[in-house]
Amino acid sequence: MLGSFQQTGDRVSIGLAFLCLAHCLVLPVVVLALPFVATSFLQEEAFHQMLLFGVLITSVVALYSGCKSHQKWKIFYSGILGLVVLSVAAFFGHDLLGDAGETILTVVGSLVVAYSHLINIKTCRSDECRS
Repeated sequence: MLGSFQQTGDRVSIGLAFLCLAHCLVLPVVVLALPFVATSFLQEEAFHQMLLFGVLITSVVALYSGCKSHQKWKIFYSGILGLVVLSVAAFFGHDLLGDAGETILTVVGSLVVAYSHLINIKTCRSDECRS
């Protein structure tokens, strides 16, 4: 049962990471097209932090449970690196690097997290997995 939870967690985390990515890439276009969206909840820091919280929880649990089975801890650490990049982007990116820097950090972090989960799924499905 833990294996199915791990795979579900990986998939949810991938979806959330891509939601971060879509949010950062699509929102600027929407803001240009519809100026009133700029003041909506979608651009507030609380939204970023709420989304990050979901990504952190599901990613750590899914990556840890997968790596506990297949013992490929580089996958876990690469996912953690992506989560750190996402966290820096969500909490400090705008103040340190401006809008463009925050977006770049979010895109990079999201791609690293999603890639780590894809590799985790692939490794868990292979013969290398103990469960």
